[in-house]
Amino acid sequence: MIDKVLALAAVSGYGAGKVAQLFNQRYRHSGDSVSKTFVYQQMKTQQYQIQVLRRKLKHQPPKSMPVNHSWGMDLTTVTLNPRQQLFLGIVDHGSRLNLRLQQVSSKHSAVIMLELVQTIRQFGLPKFIRHDNEACFCSHWLKLCLTLLGIKQQKSQVACPWQNGRIERFFGTFKQMFRQLDFNGCQLQHELEIYRSWYNHVRPHQNLNGLTPAEIWLGRPSKNQHHASWVSAWHGVLCGYYVPG
Repeated sequence: MIDKVLALAAVSGYGAGKVAQLFNQRYRHSGDSVSKTFVYQQMKTQQYQIQVLRRKLKHQPPKSMPVNHSWGMDLTTVTLNPRQQLFLGIVDHGSRLNLRLQQVSSKHSAVIMLELVQTIRQFGLPKFIRHDNEACFCSHWLKLCLTLLGIKQQKSQVACPWQNGRIERFFGTFKQMFRQLDFNGCQLQHELEIYRSWYNHVRPHQNLNGLTPAEIWLGRPSKNQHHASWVSAWHGVLCGYYVPG
């Protein structure tokens, strides 16, 4: 039981109360439960062990997956002028290619499905789509549409965003870059397309052996190194060498 508590604390980064809640959600069916006080004591006395586990998880290479087999999908928001803007993101698990980064008007399932159809028309059908338990992703209507398309849904467990880690990591990188500039008065979707292009074709990925998502998606590294050109966007926040395929 203690090992499970420490593992949840390491992977989630939450406090004692949240870790206790997660533990009870996941293991109550087997008769195990813990209190907030018990978790707090374990986290306090086993801080070094938690750090070791966290370091191992951070440096553990993710399992390789075939391209266009599974997609990760999620919604996120950023504050702009001074309202919150809602974005839908879709990432291919095998290549980390950002398939869609789209500003959307609402969380309605019909809006989500329309964006999915546009993505499928461009990139083809995946076998699985992974998402969280938000109502817009779990509606019977959306499930029916995906079933008719032959796509299976994979739901991450409640309050476990790391189970859809690739799209969460993508959003983390995006927000880190986005916060560095003031986008008020800009055509926001145009700026999102600039970011997509940089992320897919310019930024090398550590877990892709230094290749870009576009190179993995196409199944070959770019060979025109002598035609590489330096690109810079967002006032230098997005920069790097673009190598034509």
